[in-house]
Amino acid sequence: MIDRFSLRHAPRADEQGESLPINPAAYVEDWALLRTDVLEKTYPLSARPQTRMGILALAVDSGGEDGVTDNAYHFWRQCRRDGLGRRVYLFKGDSLTRGKLISRSYPDNTERSERRARARGDVPLYLLQTNALKDRVAAALERDTPGPNYVHFPDWLPATFYDELTYEERGPEGKWTKPGRGNNEAFDLLVYAQALVILHGYEEIDWAKPPAWARLLDETPPPASVKVPEKTEGGERPLKTEKRKTPSA
Repeated sequence: MIDRFSLRHAPRADEQGESLPINPAAYVEDWALLRTDVLEKTYPLSARPQTRMGILALAVDSGGEDGVTDNAYHFWRQCRRDGLGRRVYLFKGDSLTRGKLISRSYPDNTERSERRARARGDVPLYLLQTNALKDRVAAALERDTPGPNYVHFPDWLPATFYDELTYEERGPEGKWTKPGRGNNEAFDLLVYAQALVILHGYEEIDWAKPPAWARLLDETPPPASVKVPEKTEGGERPLKTEKRKTPSA
């Protein structure tokens, strides 16, 4: 974890020029902040400040009060038009228990006039098995030494963050619930982060040749396998695999 902040002020102002509170249910233009203040944000690397790290993907909770889901769909469609559709993911807790941890769906309620969110079957919505994902996050938090699934927390996080992280309780039936009206946002955000990396193949990465987004800055890309014909007197033999050499520094 490298950052946490709240989006409170909309890119709109009142008659006195004061910023108005963000209202994602009523104002679709407020959603642009997720791009300018989150998706397009970059961070300097501590060992090389002149090099900045960008954001791989953005997860958005598409549920909430009336108007939020419809505006979430509108936001994703705009991102797709701008070539960002593969970096923005709409999430929602699955109402059904399934064996699959994350299910991709394409909601379509064009024949149901009572539904307020206009879903035309064109927006991918990822349904999460939140209890199973929370079990995974809880297990990762039990690890106290760096390694696979270890969660790194910066020392600037306030105590309220850990209150949010530990507020929910797991019942004997395997369901996570809030015992009261406290905030559990930190726990939910870790669940969304877990779902994002799973969708990007984190659990199946071969760390001998990781994808570009998971590779350390100073790592040389693994040699690519290319097909080259083997010359013979009678022509060319069937193609064989050969490792392309990496230029030396």
